[in-house]
Amino acid sequence: MPASRPTVFAVDEYDALEFDAVLVRENAVVCLDGTDELRVIPMEKVNHIDADPDSMLVEREIPETFYGGGEYGFVDIDEYPELQHHLDDLEAEQY
Repeated sequence: MPASRPTVFAVDEYDALEFDAVLVRENAVVCLDGTDELRVIPMEKVNHIDADPDSMLVEREIPETFYGGGEYGFVDIDEYPELQHHLDDLEAEQY
């Protein structure tokens, strides 16, 4: 069963790390916890990411203005209303 929040299992950490958003890029994973602080984990240090598949966003669903974007990510949309506005705008464009 997926974790309630996106969870990263990293080589250098004994315990799993929970975040509100995890953005996957080519060489790193950017982890956000609802504050202005973020944590960047090099891809070679990431063992596994566990998240609810319904929280997955891809490519253009994650704008560059949202912490630099990502190839894909897992985001708790309730924590980031600006991202919800972006998704609403994308949905409006499709019709």
